[in-house]
Amino acid sequence: MKSVVLCEGPDDLWFIGYYLYKSGKWKLCKSPWENYTIPTLHNGQKVIFLKNENDANTVAVWCVGGKDAFPETVSVLLNKIIETYPFDPISSIVIMRDRDSESDDEILSQMQHWISSEEMPTNKSVTVWHKEIEGISVSVNITPLIIPFSEEGAIETVLMHSIRERDAEGAVVVDEANSYITKLCENPEIGMSYLTHDRLILKARYASIIAVTNPEHSTSLFKDMVMACPWEESPYVKEHFDIILRAISS
Repeated sequence: MKSVVLCEGPDDLWFIGYYLYKSGKWKLCKSPWENYTIPTLHNGQKVIFLKNENDANTVAVWCVGGKDAFPETVSVLLNKIIETYPFDPISSIVIMRDRDSESDDEILSQMQHWISSEEMPTNKSVTVWHKEIEGISVSVNITPLIIPFSEEGAIETVLMHSIRERDAEGAVVVDEANSYITKLCENPEIGMSYLTHDRLILKARYASIIAVTNPEHSTSLFKDMVMACPWEESPYVKEHFDIILRAISS
């Protein structure tokens, strides 16, 4: 089974790779698809390939370079499926997008347009994309994954929730770090010079928490910060990212 996971940025890509490795025995590999090339469209995009060591399942995790790049990337991917048929058919696509401050309906209506679906997709559920190619009906499972499920935010929000649920000390650290960043944001000079928009504020909250819970990782890049905690053991993280595991496993 061949699958593609589309995500926004490099932080998402590295976390997905980490989670698959830790949870599903997936390992990085070179592209295993002889007749199919993932065509990165600009320098902000990156692709990694993983193979499950227990079966023949393979997945390409494709960082599209920001939420505004999803429409073009989805179009290119679906056209690739048409152009390369019947070689290396893609069985499943996951489109993972940060919720930020948008509602399910706002994001899913965009996805509906990207995949030219008559019906609006549902978060966490499979929508089947159909296309007749050379007289043969071809279908691909497409799973929207908007994170977090029930609050505004992004991948850092999921990870902060995981730390909060771990123990009482973790909850205190999350609350105090959030209060600290909120107080800084009340200073207009800080807001104008450093924490200029919501995405940076969220990253500052997450980094502040890691600086306390795992200070040896606090100056690392996000992909190294990921190694600071056994995220795959968190029920809250599993609730979100096991959807990818199910979607890419035959």
